[in-house]
Amino acid sequence: MPVLLLRRLNYRCWFLVLVGFCLTAHLCTAARVVKPPPTTTGLIINGIPYLYLDSWARQHGMECLWDGKNPEIKLRARWGNASLSLDSRNASINGINLWLSYGIRIQNNRPIIAQRDLRNVIEALLFPSKPNPPRPIRTIAIDPGHGGKDPGFMLGARAEKTYNLLLAQEVRELLLAAGFKVVFTRYDDRFVELEDRPQLARRAGADLLVSLHHNCAVNNTEAKGVETYCATPLGTASTNGGGPREKAEPSNKFDDQNILLAYEIHKSLVRSLEMNDRGVRRAGFEVLRKASMPGVLIEAGFMSNLDDAKKVFDHKSRQQLARAIVDGILSYKRTMERGLAPNQK
Repeated sequence: MPVLLLRRLNYRCWFLVLVGFCLTAHLCTAARVVKPPPTTTGLIINGIPYLYLDSWARQHGMECLWDGKNPEIKLRARWGNASLSLDSRNASINGINLWLSYGIRIQNNRPIIAQRDLRNVIEALLFPSKPNPPRPIRTIAIDPGHGGKDPGFMLGARAEKTYNLLLAQEVRELLLAAGFKVVFTRYDDRFVELEDRPQLARRAGADLLVSLHHNCAVNNTEAKGVETYCATPLGTASTNGGGPREKAEPSNKFDDQNILLAYEIHKSLVRSLEMNDRGVRRAGFEVLRKASMPGVLIEAGFMSNLDDAKKVFDHKSRQQLARAIVDGILSYKRTMERGLAPNQK
């Protein structure tokens, strides 16, 4: 074989080796770029599992924005955003206030969040899950709080129980007009035991339970706004205090649906009526704990506050309150029924 031909073959071999080396280096570099963030499992503080918030955000296609100085931390994506604050249980999702079970903390100069708050609040609202298979929402149980010998809050001669029932009647009319079947836990001024209320809803085959109340703070007339409660998830504490709930309740089967229903109704109330946003909250109220369907309890304003009282006591404003509640229920229904054929809804 001529010497010139051998040299050409050697050059080609070296060229191929060099190309292969460059390609391998490129692929390795690319692999490092798309490598998922490091695992965050096993981060336990005071017995509570936590995750690094920035790692979680990247894994879910969100930006985690924090300058390392100010307490505010933002999660941002094209389809939704959240705002959190260091050493605080207060948070917001898409501008609507809510309460976490644990505060945001710092570990290794990075913000961390309790896994339960991620699972039960952030993920449940930003990535809502649906029953599998989806189920239609057709029957709503309305629970007008108090009644009979239990007047609820009193403001002079005005009893909370009266306005709970009046609001329930307005909500009922709008739900019927929207095609729902509606049942009440009480239709008039009678006393109904707390434990009986979710049972009445269950026996009626209700798909949702909505308990209606009003707030009052005679020693603080500046307090105003709307609060929307759902049942406290297992292993977490209620917003208003107390230790973590250790016993599973019927409502815990619907933890994801409970907070989504509360969020949709609360969002509608705050945005439609420009009421002070006191947040979506957790509570161990018996009417919520014992519910065998998704449920919420709404505190639809303070009777003791001048601005809120106009909405509570005025018929036209009460109609607007009812409209906002029903709009929130309809928004929840649309989310839960995606995937159902029209004749299944």
